[in-house]
Amino acid sequence: MLSLVCRLIAAAGLLFSSLAFAADPAGFPAYVEQLKLEARNQGFSENTIERAFADATFYQRAVSADRNQPEFKLTLDTYLPKAVPDWKVRQGIEMYNKHRELLEEIGAAYGVQPRFIVALWGVETNFGRYTGNFKVVSALATMAYEGRRETFFKKQLMQALEIIEAGHIDPEQMRGSWAGAMGQTQFMPSSFLAYAVDYDQDGKIDIWNSQGDVFASAANYLKTAGWD
Repeated sequence: MLSLVCRLIAAAGLLFSSLAFAADPAGFPAYVEQLKLEARNQGFSENTIERAFADATFYQRAVSADRNQPEFKLTLDTYLPKAVPDWKVRQGIEMYNKHRELLEEIGAAYGVQPRFIVALWGVETNFGRYTGNFKVVSALATMAYEGRRETFFKKQLMQALEIIEAGHIDPEQMRGSWAGAMGQTQFMPSSFLAYAVDYDQDGKIDIWNSQGDVFASAANYLKTAGWD
């Protein structure tokens, strides 16, 4: 009987905890207006704000994905077969050969061996095939509204507005993961501002479509992080 009571109390506690952190989508539009006001106070143009928050969407899938992340640590022996199966290794070799000239040029410029640029590219987005289709501004606004890490995601959101205002990407094309990681390198906005490179010198940093920008941004990230 005592065991049953303990299980009921534990279940009730879990239910209460879940409800306590539940984000009510009905309050999201008002929260977006608050974010827009904060963006104005930080000096962003009205054009940037209106374009960035047009059709702002609450992503319940993002909230669910965040709360359902596994809470266990993988060993290297467990991780490697999942992250780099044989078929991905074969594709990595193919991609290396396909982009060899550009990779070697960028590798020499940044002091990072091209094979590691390709490896990072493959692990992050399967060589650009899976970059996420969430609107980044909406995803970040959703995660900020969810509340558990509001300060972090709100800062990332304002940095996403910096990227839009600088003209690097149109808000509708600014797509990424449920957490706001963007492009073929899966950079958060803060990482984009710190490491992303306009390698093709077209005036825009495009980690979504420009292979030169993707590879150079990955190489610059590794170099800046102290690559040896």
